[in-house]
Amino acid sequence: MAGDLVIEEGDLEVLRDRTSEASSGLRSVTVATAGDYISSGVGGGELAGLGRSAGETIDGAIAGVSRDLDDFSQSVNDSINAYAATEDDAAVSFQQVRHGGGAMTMEDLLRMREEQ
Repeated sequence: MAGDLVIEEGDLEVLRDRTSEASSGLRSVTVATAGDYISSGVGGGELAGLGRSAGETIDGAIAGVSRDLDDFSQSVNDSINAYAATEDDAAVSFQQVRHGGGAMTMEDLLRMREEQ
């Protein structure tokens, strides 16, 4: 159906891991050092300072994206853990349904079968 979101088993783990990897990859990117090359190429002055400043601005933006990707990856991980906890709680609830007696065991079922 159009508009439905289908998440297969393992999709969230892949999303978490790839987002984390992208963040790690971005952390190694630095542009500000290019300003040093500009300085040596143009002999210093205002243009060299502008190049260095632009590089620092880009580095700051990259660091921000990297932090956002880390936050997103952690949020996906939190969702995975919350889903697992919900599933565990649901499984326990089905085992402890109140119906006037305890949960039936395999021995109970075998005994009932023999009684019939």
